[in-house]
Amino acid sequence: MKKAIIITISVIFAIILIFTGAYFIFTAPENDGSFSINEFKGQIANPNFHSNNNYGKISDFKSAANVGKTAIADRFENASGNIFRWMKCTVKYDEENDAYYVFTYRVNPNVFGSIYNVIIKSDGTILAIWGQK
Repeated sequence: MKKAIIITISVIFAIILIFTGAYFIFTAPENDGSFSINEFKGQIANPNFHSNNNYGKISDFKSAANVGKTAIADRFENASGNIFRWMKCTVKYDEENDAYYVFTYRVNPNVFGSIYNVIIKSDGTILAIWGQK
């Protein structure tokens, strides 16, 4: 009886470890290299894509991913919720303009197939934020 309980607990623990490891692997932000802010002149110039929020200094691609997801959740009603924050995203950096490009997609179960983009200066200023369903 004790062996069966120990084996059952061991199997449950192993399954939890596997799923936890998979979660961290699949949701970690990726540094996807560089981009040029010139690629997004239209989005930056579009007044519908502006945000007056500032999210504080960004020091690396992981903090850029967190700021991008926070800005998206603040801007788009359908992107809020804890599940969204688990989403994996890619981050690119423009060294010349000291700006980050964050690209992610939704996991909110109430909305299907949304894509979100944010361009952020390293001081936390949102240059452009847009999404599409």
